[in-house]
Amino acid sequence: MVRWLKRREIIHVLICLGFLLLWGFLKYYSFDFLPKSELSTIADRVRYGRGAPVDPDLVFLTIDTASVSLSQLDDRVIAASRPLSLMRAGYPFSREVYADACDRLISAGAKVVTLDILFLSPKPEDVLWKEVLDHNRDHVVIGMNFSDEQLNGYSTTLTLPASDLFPDQDAFDNRLAYLNFWKNPYGVVTDAQYRQNLEYLNHKIPGSDKLPKYYSLAARTVQKAGFNNLVPDDLDSRALRFAGKPETKFPSYSLYTIFDPDSWNKTFHHGDFFRGKIVLIGPQGDWTKDELETPWGLMNGAEIHLNAINSLLQNEFLYPASDRLNITSALGAGLIALLLALAIPQIAWRFPAAVTLLGAYGAVLMWAYNGPGWLLPAVAPIGIFSATAGAGFVYDFVLAQVEKFRLRTTFERYNSKNVVQYLLDHTDSYREMLAGTRRPVTVLFSDIRGFTTMTEEADSQKLVEKLNEYFTAMVDCVFRHDGSLDKFMGDGIMAVWGNTPYNFGPKEDAIRAVRASLAMLTELRVLNTKWLAEGRGEWQIGIGLNHGQVIVGDMGSQQHKEFAVIGDAVNLGSRIEGLTKEYHVQILLGESVAELVRDQFHLRTVDLVQVKGKTKAVQTFTVLGEKSESQSPDFEEFLRLYEEAVALFRQREFARARDLFTQALQLRPDDFLASDYLADCEELAKNPPDAGWTGVRIMTKK
Repeated sequence: MVRWLKRREIIHVLICLGFLLLWGFLKYYSFDFLPKSELSTIADRVRYGRGAPVDPDLVFLTIDTASVSLSQLDDRVIAASRPLSLMRAGYPFSREVYADACDRLISAGAKVVTLDILFLSPKPEDVLWKEVLDHNRDHVVIGMNFSDEQLNGYSTTLTLPASDLFPDQDAFDNRLAYLNFWKNPYGVVTDAQYRQNLEYLNHKIPGSDKLPKYYSLAARTVQKAGFNNLVPDDLDSRALRFAGKPETKFPSYSLYTIFDPDSWNKTFHHGDFFRGKIVLIGPQGDWTKDELETPWGLMNGAEIHLNAINSLLQNEFLYPASDRLNITSALGAGLIALLLALAIPQIAWRFPAAVTLLGAYGAVLMWAYNGPGWLLPAVAPIGIFSATAGAGFVYDFVLAQVEKFRLRTTFERYNSKNVVQYLLDHTDSYREMLAGTRRPVTVLFSDIRGFTTMTEEADSQKLVEKLNEYFTAMVDCVFRHDGSLDKFMGDGIMAVWGNTPYNFGPKEDAIRAVRASLAMLTELRVLNTKWLAEGRGEWQIGIGLNHGQVIVGDMGSQQHKEFAVIGDAVNLGSRIEGLTKEYHVQILLGESVAELVRDQFHLRTVDLVQVKGKTKAVQTFTVLGEKSESQSPDFEEFLRLYEEAVALFRQREFARARDLFTQALQLRPDDFLASDYLADCEELAKNPPDAGWTGVRIMTKK
């Protein structure tokens, strides 16, 4: 058993190490599987976790289908407004529209007007647009763009607005910010890396050692709104927290509404609505083709910029896990799974414990996301824990099945099926039992009378066949009454009740043992009838039962062991069985058994005997049947006369005892015990014993 436990522990350690090595291989040699899986778990946290609170000073003016078609406005309203007339000409709008929008919004008190739009090629209306940009340089932000050409992971070409708008082509002009979103390596904006649109993009200018700082649209907008302190220096280690799914959180209005007099007056209160606001102007809708994949699906690029601005204003960030934390969490998960397997061997208890730990870690993941914003690793710890624990479950389950098969094949030879099933279901009790315990048991010994003589005279093959038939019937009686077959001893049988955790208590075990004895006699009568009809002769047996404390355990050599019981009660039971021949009874009980079963059975006193090898005498009894069964008319009278006579005999009242035995024999003339006692009474009446006589019969042979 110790060797088995050590082997089990080693296997669990190897399982844990195996999955850690597999994770290491996937992490460093499989570039897609683990990162993609981690992105999926982060996307789930974004979808179901807490969103960032929405800053009340953010306004989104959308270039949507309503602004492009203007079908909802009266022609006279459009004709009366130059910006609306220009918008009706079609998209892309004249830059004069944006010039008018910025002038109108900033004049109304907007802190910053940010345009998620590129103005790359020169246009005739750029003169007016440049004047607005120059005049409102502290309140406006427009976009520039990095090309897709890469050098060491970074874009090498920066595309600035048209030169007639920015003659100096200075990329560090505080009105400029890059619009790019740096997606994760799989081209999907679902994980921490898409938030790089928040960061300063730090990279060397080709051919230079300078490290310039280019601002993202969000960072430049927040800076220009007067909140430069809200743009952390370590944005490269942070990620934005979305406010919510697309088109749900930010107040948005179609761009045309600021030029519609009715909307301007009623909705925007003559422009006072925009006082102190940060206004983002950008395209909205799938027609723009400016959409990126997010945890909720497609979201317009302008709305992602809006989420980034909001994350900065609310100081709501997420913090991706470092490589060190990923490695630590993976090792920790494997260790916890290993300790769980070693600490809780029972799968029935370990499984809910593992599920609870997984649930607890899931709760920790969401707490870390919703609270401090930590993006704790999910795939590595959960995957390694689940794989290690799952493989451990499979190993222990297979091991348990093998052990159960071994137990079943072993114990079904010695126990009834319900006892075997109990042991299989309670392996802890079984292991404790094998290690050695003290238990109160009832032992049964049976023996075939004159079997040695039979072996000398009978045909050996036929004798073995008959013996097997006999053993099958007798063992079935033992099993039927929930006993355990301890062993065959030549022609003898030893059975035990109470030696396994599946027992009914000393009294009930003793009752079942006596019932098994009676059943054995019944089965033998059936067999004898059959054998006589076949001309094979009949057999007679003697059965002895005793009860007492014994040691139960797996005993034997390293080469062969048996589950057995040892103790004085066992030895005495064997001696009692041997006395059945002396007293011509088929069942003989020791007094310890008799005390437990006398309420259930009619018992008859046999003798007070000191068996060979013992110094203390023991009362013996035989069984006449269950008290619930009907008896012959003279049964009770015979038993009364007999028991009174035995009591008088032991009180040295030999003459009176002789009279009662004589009366008893008149009812049952062939009774051996009454005749034997009668002979003793006559002898002792003639020759009274000395004062030390106790009525104990001392046996000189087994």
